Amino acid sequence: MNKPDPNVAIKKKPRFTTFIIVLGIVVLLTYYTLSYLRFTDNGFVVQISTPLAPRVSGFVTEVHVKNGQTVKAGDPLVSLDPEIHQIHFDNAKAQYQKAVTHVDLLEKQIETTRYKLKSAISELSVVRNQYQSKSHPSVRGGIPQIDLFDLKSKVDVQINTVESIKNQLEVDKLNIQSAKENADSLKFSMASAKLTLDYTTVRAPTNGYVENIFLGIGTQVSPSSAMFTLINDAETYIQANFEETDLAGVKAGDKATIYPRTYFGTKSFEGVVVSLPFGVARQLNEPFAAMPIVQTENKWLLLPQRLPVIIKVTNLDKEYPLINGMSTYVRLQH
Repeated sequence: MNKPDPNVAIKKKPRFTTFIIVLGIVVLLTYYTLSYLRFTDNGFVVQISTPLAPRVSGFVTEVHVKNGQTVKAGDPLVSLDPEIHQIHFDNAKAQYQKAVTHVDLLEKQIETTRYKLKSAISELSVVRNQYQSKSHPSVRGGIPQIDLFDLKSKVDVQINTVESIKNQLEVDKLNIQSAKENADSLKFSMASAKLTLDYTTVRAPTNGYVENIFLGIGTQVSPSSAMFTLINDAETYIQANFEETDLAGVKAGDKATIYPRTYFGTKSFEGVVVSLPFGVARQLNEPFAAMPIVQTENKWLLLPQRLPVIIKVTNLDKEYPLINGMSTYVRLQH
């Protein structure tokens, strides 16, 4: 029986130990390299989304867009039955026009009152001159007293007439002021009714694309419930969840590189940090004692907490659209 060669055994024995040592070195180098690179595989696309609800209640009569369709601000999206709102607008318009006609009538009336006042003042001047000339001492003896009395009465009556017309003129001015205020109020009511009528056509508030449209003709909608969602594609953000140990010194304005998994190896994007890491909810309260409870994520090893960093994409490309919720890798260039 051949005995094993001790020299050969010595040469073979360190192989496993060497493998473990090399593996440990690789792991440590990878850890420190990734730590230096500030890299995360936990990121996703975030776009500003607006749940669109109508401003007025009504029944859907037409849907102008389809899922995924790109729209511009002001484009019609959905039409509601305008009949009842049209009636309210027509009624408000008729009331306003009636008020305007009443103001015109009062303006004509006040002009008539002014002419009457002018005529009454002229008549008072004539009667007063007649009375003064006939009551002059040089001719008074030849004028019957009854004529002088009659002229004096005419002067008094005409004075009262002038004062009465002046009072009527003030009343007319107050009436026209009230009528104009009423017309202004009705004008606002008409404008409100017109706005409500216009709201029966739901329009896009911004550029973007629509999604989650499953709206049938005749569906009753109201301002309290959204019909679908408008995604604003003008600004796109990435929420990158980094381990807290990677975020020392990170600040707004730092550059970042985004690698969408969909386009990995084909297209990357540049970005800039727009917000500092904000906190996450970890604390719970005992219902009755209101004492804080700190949860342990792992019973054997407490892993670093991930904190979100918001990054704005600065070089969007229509050939490589970033879709809300798309997964990404992110590297901070700090």
